Amino acid sequence: MYVQVFRYNNRMIENLFSVVLFFSLGYISRKFGLFDEKSAKTLIDFILYISFPALVIYNVYHLELGSDVLFLVITGWLVIIFSIILSFFVGRLLKLDRKSLASFVMMSSFGNTSFLGFPYQMAFFGEEGLRYAVIFDQLASFLPVTFLSPFILAYGSGEHPKIDIKRVITFPPFIALIGAFFIKFLGVYIPDFVLGSLNSLGFTVIPLALFSVGINLKFSSVSRYKHVIGVILFIKMIFVPVALIFILNLLGVQMDIVWKSGILEISMPPMVLASILVIGAGLNREIAVGSVAIGIILSFFTVPLIISFIN
Repeated sequence: MYVQVFRYNNRMIENLFSVVLFFSLGYISRKFGLFDEKSAKTLIDFILYISFPALVIYNVYHLELGSDVLFLVITGWLVIIFSIILSFFVGRLLKLDRKSLASFVMMSSFGNTSFLGFPYQMAFFGEEGLRYAVIFDQLASFLPVTFLSPFILAYGSGEHPKIDIKRVITFPPFIALIGAFFIKFLGVYIPDFVLGSLNSLGFTVIPLALFSVGINLKFSSVSRYKHVIGVILFIKMIFVPVALIFILNLLGVQMDIVWKSGILEISMPPMVLASILVIGAGLNREIAVGSVAIGIILSFFTVPLIISFIN
C-alpha cells in the first residue's frame, strides 16, 4: 500500500512539473524582458484561432458521447449558478460595495477551464480526460460566462445587461465544436494523416497557454483586497469542488473519468476572461487581477489536493 502511494505521489510530481515549468518560463521571460504582453497576445491569438480549434476537432472526433457527458454539462451549469448565489450572499456578509460585490461574484463563479484546465487534464488524466474537458470548457464554462456574466456585470455597473450572441457564434473554438459534432454525428471519415496534424497542433495549446499566462501574471494588485481574494479562492477552488464530490458520493455516482475530468475543471482558479470582463465593465480591477494571479499559484497545491481527494 505504501509503495502504491509513493508511486502515485511520484507521478503527481512528474505531472505537475511540466505545468509549473511552462508557466514559470513565461513569468521569468517577462521579468528578463524577453517577452512582453504583446508577445502573449500573439500567442493567445494563435491558440484561439488555430491550435484550440484543432484540439477541439481532434478530441470530439475520438470522444465517446453518452448520457454521462450530458449530465456533466448540466452539473457544470448548476455548479456555476450555485456559486453565483453563494458568493453573492457571502459578498453581502463581507459588506462589499456594489462594484466589488459583482467582481467578487464573477471571480468566485467562473474558472480557468481551458488555459489552466487543459494542462492539468493532460497531467493527471491524459488525452481521455482532455476530451471531456474540451466539451466541459465550451458548453459548461464558455456558454455560462457568456450568458450569465452580463447580468452580474450589469448589477455592478447599474446598467442593462447586454448578451453578445455574435461573440458566441463567432468564437473559433465554439465554431470548431459545432463542426466537430456534425462530423461525428454524420459519420464523416477523417484520414489519419489529417488527424495526426490536428493532434500536433492541439498539443501546442498547453505549453503556449501556460507560457502566455506566465507572461501576463502580476502580483501588484493583491495586498489591498487580500482577505477578499482569499475568500474568493476558498469558494472557487476548495469549497465548491469538495461539496460537489461529497454530493456525488451521497448520490452514489460512479467516479469515472468523465466525472473526474469535470471535477478537475470545476476546481480551477478564477477565469482570466472573467477578470477582463470585470475590468472592461469598470468594476473592481484589484479583486479581478489579484484573484487570478494568486489563484494560479495556489492551484499548484489545491489541484493535487482535489485529485487526491477524488482518488
